[in-house]
Amino acid sequence: MRRRLLVDEVRDTLARELILSGAVPAGELLPSESELTARYGVSRVTLRQSMRSLQDAGLISSRQGVGWTVLPGPEILQPRLDVLASLESFAREAGTQVESADVEWLETTAQAEESRRLQIPVGHPILVVRRVKVLSGTRVGCLIDTIPVGGVAFDVLRAEFAGSVLDILMAHEEIGLEYSDTEIRAVNLSEDIARRLSVQAGGAALYTDSLARTADGAIIEWAQGWLLPEHFTFHIRRRRQVGY
Repeated sequence: MRRRLLVDEVRDTLARELILSGAVPAGELLPSESELTARYGVSRVTLRQSMRSLQDAGLISSRQGVGWTVLPGPEILQPRLDVLASLESFAREAGTQVESADVEWLETTAQAEESRRLQIPVGHPILVVRRVKVLSGTRVGCLIDTIPVGGVAFDVLRAEFAGSVLDILMAHEEIGLEYSDTEIRAVNLSEDIARRLSVQAGGAALYTDSLARTADGAIIEWAQGWLLPEHFTFHIRRRRQVGY
């Protein structure tokens, strides 16, 4: 287990410091294995495992006798944290398109966790929508939306779904969606989410936990997301507080 964690740590550090930062431009060679093992204090075996992981992620390529070449960077979405909008909306603004894959629909009843998060009784009917988000052919995130009965009818959600539950809720003004409380934190990918994203379990992801509410605070959607950080940059404008 310790070796796997070290490999992941070296992989993420290489990606952050040399590739995603632009320190080594696309088309250029990464430093030699000797330089990198000395720089990070690891063995060649660990370094090569980290490099293969970066290769599997499409960030670098290998040519025998030449070395590791940085590939053109992945497309990046830049959602604004202060705007209530879907990933699809941000992608359209950026002139690109986010698609949905592996869409799953499940009508079930709230268990303890759904009851707590949605503030509904255990056993209350809910609809769970799972899907993977795809940007330029690459799986970049996994989303799970949980909607309690009482807002938009479940059959309407299915009929109008084009990738975003949030877009549907916003379009139905009669339900009164006003705002969303969102928490973002770094997590390690579970086996299930990593499998859906076709990446290695234990890798880093940005986890988003959002509760969409009406003006009176009623919760009409619980949205969870696991986003691969190399494909997302979040922006927010911070203003001076009056009196400071």
